[in-house]
Amino acid sequence: MKLFDDIKKLDDEREYFIKEYVKSIRKFPYVYLWGISESCDEAIYFFRKHNIIIKGIYNMNSEKYNNIYKDIPVIEQSFDNIDMNAAIIVTCSYYELFRTKLLQKYFNIDNNLFVFDGYFLEDKDASFYVENKNIITKCYNALSDDYSKELYDALLRYRFIRNTNIIKDLFESRNSCYLDDVFINNYKDGLYLDVGSYNADFITTLGTKVDISKSKFYIFEPNKIFYNNIVNTLDKSINYKAFNMALCDKKGEMEFMMLEFSTSHIVDKKYNAYKDDNNNSIDIVHTNTLDSVIKDEKVMGIKIDIEGAEASMLIGARETIKRDRPIILLAIYHRWNDMFKLQDYLMSLDLNYKFYIRHYSLSVAKTVLYCIPD
Repeated sequence: MKLFDDIKKLDDEREYFIKEYVKSIRKFPYVYLWGISESCDEAIYFFRKHNIIIKGIYNMNSEKYNNIYKDIPVIEQSFDNIDMNAAIIVTCSYYELFRTKLLQKYFNIDNNLFVFDGYFLEDKDASFYVENKNIITKCYNALSDDYSKELYDALLRYRFIRNTNIIKDLFESRNSCYLDDVFINNYKDGLYLDVGSYNADFITTLGTKVDISKSKFYIFEPNKIFYNNIVNTLDKSINYKAFNMALCDKKGEMEFMMLEFSTSHIVDKKYNAYKDDNNNSIDIVHTNTLDSVIKDEKVMGIKIDIEGAEASMLIGARETIKRDRPIILLAIYHRWNDMFKLQDYLMSLDLNYKFYIRHYSLSVAKTVLYCIPD
């Protein structure tokens, strides 16, 4: 791996990138952030630390925050009233979508537009990679195509340095997430599980790629808002059953952060990758293992994106995976070690999978491991 050829330079590269990034931002008198998120919180801390003025935050539903967030004005998101004297800092994982829309009105927006990727940012040094060199190398060598290997190496470097130039030519459209040809070309009729469904967009978009009329879908969504929306709006011609529960490694009940966006999650730190502030939107959700829920049906495929609980869910699905060898579409970006820990666990089951990596944003978010039974 190229990563280990110059591992000693990573700390220097990150320090240099931060200095150059701050220098670029200082060319503007102030900044606006785009999108309230965990990454936004990190950005606020970062820019205040460097004495850079944050004039406002563009966000949908500004009234939800009473037009103020961490003492910063919140402005209703719009593509019509951009302050071109400011640096616009995208602090969510939809950079390309926003850039495309802004370019329709501001042909020179690239001069003002920047990314701040603070997702899951931790204060680690390059020794983290050295300590895990053997397992990282093992997972890298097990990848089934050269593109996956190039991307894997680049993502490890990017997660540490956060210089978007490292991955800008390697990520794919957000609309293709979980739907790479390595999956589509191996799709067969049968039972598919959507674990962490959000709005069932995986299923509806899959239906535009292949004929899903002869397949069945089990949808697992613990957020009651999303669950009710799925039940009330999903096309009734789709053969599905929805479960208002969280899949993990045990049966019971847990506190759940009921947010109105896709990062809702179990509160217990074992099952999420977030720095939770005090929040009143706490619900109680049922949890169970996949092995307990599905015993007699053959599973053809599983898509899993559950905000840091992926490892525990896989443990609770161990027997199902061993029995059926389903296609697995797995989010491997929520925690620092997900990129190798989750793949290594699946490799330990010795089920003769082929592994591919794809990435779908100009940020840490949306790295997917495709596991295809050989």
